[in-house]
Amino acid sequence: MITGAAGERLDRIRRERGLLTPAELMELADRGVVVLDPFSVIVSRHVRLHPGNVLYPGAVIECDERSGCLVRPGNVLHGGTRIAATGGGTIVIGERSVIGEGGAQIKAAGPDSVEIGDETRLANGAEVMGSSRIGSGAQVLGPVSARSVTLAAGRPASHPDPDTRGGVLKGFGRAQGIRVGVGEVVNGNGDFRDAPVERQRAYHPDAPRLA
Repeated sequence: MITGAAGERLDRIRRERGLLTPAELMELADRGVVVLDPFSVIVSRHVRLHPGNVLYPGAVIECDERSGCLVRPGNVLHGGTRIAATGGGTIVIGERSVIGEGGAQIKAAGPDSVEIGDETRLANGAEVMGSSRIGSGAQVLGPVSARSVTLAAGRPASHPDPDTRGGVLKGFGRAQGIRVGVGEVVNGNGDFRDAPVERQRAYHPDAPRLA
């Protein structure tokens, strides 16, 4: 715990930037939010953070006074997660998603709106920005810059039948304006414009068919 003049200075710096102080982050526990390290976690005062969320060290949620950021219950935000709504942007994150294993960014600026559904997964350097919709059960895996994309909602990645899972973007590179359907995956290799749309079953040929 940082006390005395150093603690007061840290609190002042955070308040000047519209951020919760370490003590205020610790108080979130009374509302059911788990903050594992209040000194490395950054949360804006304008964020609506529901109970049941877990914030690992190094997680950042920024939102200015013109923007909106809602994080519904039960999500896990790993270290290296940065969520930023600025200049009137809107970000809504559903329930029970796992974000930031290996790093992830979600950004909305100006008129942009990013909607993340329930039980999604963003991992290993994924970036979502522009006006994008990541439907429930969908995934963005790898250093993929997903801009103004739509991934269809479906079952989560844990569901045994890949034909019913949410859409998936994986690989690396920039994915602009792409739409991915239920049970589909686009595996990009630098430029997603040339990447084919495949069935997820192609990667799980022995999976059961439960649809």
